[in-house]
Amino acid sequence: MTTDPILFQAGLWLLVHALFLLGGFLVHEWSHVAGMRLFRGVSDIVISAGVLRFSVIPVGRLYGWQIAIVATLGPSASCLVGALIALLAPGSFLQYWFLLHAVFLLPFFGDGRGLILGIRVWARPVGLRAPGINC
Repeated sequence: MTTDPILFQAGLWLLVHALFLLGGFLVHEWSHVAGMRLFRGVSDIVISAGVLRFSVIPVGRLYGWQIAIVATLGPSASCLVGALIALLAPGSFLQYWFLLHAVFLLPFFGDGRGLILGIRVWARPVGLRAPGINC
């Protein structure tokens, strides 16, 4: 605890932004999981975590169009939450922690690669397994 109001405000600012950063990723990954659960082809979901990242990986079989939908759900849900925050608190800049998730649809991120794969094999089933799992 501190009695210095400037230090307290800076600490509070950092805490709020860190929570919104984490919240953006939780909404993103939870939306992927919700989408995977909509399709009967996903038998398991593997959580992959590293120092500065975590993701969910489906195990099972999905059609290409389903892969494309699941890939877009994470960034889309985060952007939707960001848009709602922008409407409710337009001057806060907290919405950007959610809106920045749109970049994950670029091809060098997993969601972007999933979207491209889904489009390429739109009507075909694709076997999915997590890295390191031999089925």
